[in-house]
Amino acid sequence: MGSFSRRDIDRLIGRSWDFYYQPSVGRAGGILVMWKDSIGSFKTIFQSDQCVMGTLTMSNTVVWEIAMVYADNDRYVRRQLWEDISNHHNAEVPIVVGGGILIASWLLGGRRGVGRRRAVGYYSQAACDMGDFMAANDLVDPGFSGPAYTWSNNKDARSRIFCRLDRFLVSSALLDKFQGLKVTHLTRIASDHCPILCSVMEDGKRNYTHWIKFEDVWATFLKAWQIVSEKWKVHDMGSEAIKLQKKCKRSLRALFFWSRNKIRMLEQLRDDLDREIGILQMIECSPTGLSETQAETLRYKVQLLKATLARILMWWGQRAKVRWVEEGDGNTRFFHSMASARR
Repeated sequence: MGSFSRRDIDRLIGRSWDFYYQPSVGRAGGILVMWKDSIGSFKTIFQSDQCVMGTLTMSNTVVWEIAMVYADNDRYVRRQLWEDISNHHNAEVPIVVGGGILIASWLLGGRRGVGRRRAVGYYSQAACDMGDFMAANDLVDPGFSGPAYTWSNNKDARSRIFCRLDRFLVSSALLDKFQGLKVTHLTRIASDHCPILCSVMEDGKRNYTHWIKFEDVWATFLKAWQIVSEKWKVHDMGSEAIKLQKKCKRSLRALFFWSRNKIRMLEQLRDDLDREIGILQMIECSPTGLSETQAETLRYKVQLLKATLARILMWWGQRAKVRWVEEGDGNTRFFHSMASARR
């Protein structure tokens, strides 16, 4: 629809809901925000063709910032979206960013055959841009339940493509406080996109201790170093000791949420590499042998498997020692490890 009126909203969802509408550009975009007056109010901070951002207020208290996104397909236009949200975001207030956020770097299906994943190199930098935006604003992807992919081109079976274009990103502080926060991919019926739902259970606060297990394996990932670098750049107020404490706590928490699924990913990578190396070694023993490219691939996969096994052993070895450190000590140890590696 090109526009929404009060009458349209009343007919769609009822008179107790207020709304804000950012019109579409031609047949693309368009963002409709609706909220129930009896629960809270929503005040727009800024709006553009790609985003409507505002504060959600309950009982005269600002609870969250909400940014509803319909990101442009052009990576360079989308960069402006990340800048707009970052510039308008109050770092003291938790934020939820949701909608059509990313052109995925991995697709399922297409001309290379349904059921096979294929990389789209052009979009890898777009994913990096979003990763930088998440790191700078202390945002995490909380995961999801439901279908793995949120978009399909609705073509015939041989040409059909699936990917995850739609998602929620939330401040890590929200995951600290609300155990019931979850994201669900709903059934795709009338659109090429799945509806996605972010819900929080009342009284679902997480009872966190002040102790976080520091993972030695973090220091082996370049991404972990990048996360710490980004978190360290954030401007903090207070004495030097307070600034240091804030930077350490923010960095460790970001590392914790970034790493939650890392061991599962490493074990999956180990299994995949083991299977692929086995296939290549079988070809190596055959009459035809390996081509030069295959031989180079085998060498690379063997080295990658060794590195992966070392990381897994480090992860399990630390658990065998049952070594727990407090947040501040954990960050100090990580930064000391970084400094040692650079000597």
